[in-house]
Amino acid sequence: MTLTNLDIIVRRGLLEAGLPIHYYFEYLVHSSTCIRELSFDTLKIVNTVRLPINEYGAIDVPNDYVDDVALCISNSGIMQPIPHQKYIDPIRVHNPTTGVFTHQQSVSDNIENDYLWGSAGWMWFWNVNDFGEPTGRFFGATGGTSIGYKFIKERRQIQMTGGFTSGSVVLQYISDGQSVDNASQIDVQAFQCIRAWQEWKKSPNANNGNSPEAYLFYNEKKKLRARLSGMSLVDVKNVLRSSYTASIKN
Repeated sequence: MTLTNLDIIVRRGLLEAGLPIHYYFEYLVHSSTCIRELSFDTLKIVNTVRLPINEYGAIDVPNDYVDDVALCISNSGIMQPIPHQKYIDPIRVHNPTTGVFTHQQSVSDNIENDYLWGSAGWMWFWNVNDFGEPTGRFFGATGGTSIGYKFIKERRQIQMTGGFTSGSVVLQYISDGQSVDNASQIDVQAFQCIRAWQEWKKSPNANNGNSPEAYLFYNEKKKLRARLSGMSLVDVKNVLRSSYTASIKN
């Protein structure tokens, strides 16, 4: 992937528009806004960070967090994704004596075993013969795991289930692009799309979504999404061909 940066895009925009360097900050702000809009559904800037878990099992998300891609336990260089659990209560409970927040759930503290073996318990049952040998017909075991997490929007935190009271996890998330500066690396394929946004917001039709400048940006955005797509003509043909199967003909 070839990358450029916002400084190059802004300076190129000023040269093409015949404007002096005094307009640098204005064009930089427009470029930053464009990155924010593109990051939601087109560029999808994914950041990976290791974050600490506090004393009541919560994680403070980064300022540019938009949506999570994965939350993982890092174990011996292997990322084990943690599932979402919608049942987690967003309201924090505090200890009336100490005033500190505490966990609301009481889930197994053996995180790794619970993650690997799911809800293994005394309800498991299997048949054995007179010699104590398993004969199959294994019943009662369930898959999945009871551990997980939930993003609490109003708290700007990720709340973990019980058992997570220390250590850290790895979060992969989509950034809103607003932590960028003029040195931020941007995919070079987005160059003309950002340029179109600059010219739109610099024009008298900055607030008109139906203006020629706006349509130019929308067209450049469509081209950018096509450029970023990994689908090729060979892939399309293969999808069509694999959708047909041989059948008996009369």
